[in-house]
Amino acid sequence: MRSIRLSQSFRDELPRLLAQGTRFGAAVIADKRSRVVHTIEHVLAQHPKRPVDPVLGLCAYPVTKTPFVLLYDYDDRELRVHLIIHGGMDRTAVDLSKVVW
Repeated sequence: MRSIRLSQSFRDELPRLLAQGTRFGAAVIADKRSRVVHTIEHVLAQHPKRPVDPVLGLCAYPVTKTPFVLLYDYDDRELRVHLIIHGGMDRTAVDLSKVVW
């Protein structure tokens, strides 16, 4: 199985995105967090091959039943999650040069 590496940018952005849903309650936030973690660990780490986003040059995977999209790349040994973004975000505004590992 591939190892998983999460950028610091991803680690910083996930709580910020989740906090936008506080009006829906703690259970909803916990569910969304769980869905993101499950997608990374049990979907993408095992089956990472997805279409490359033509704007960003990374694979983009929408997390089921959330508004989030994971941006990542991979090789045979490692899945690298660069960012998590809101699915409605203009992807041309994403600056991958600012991703911190």
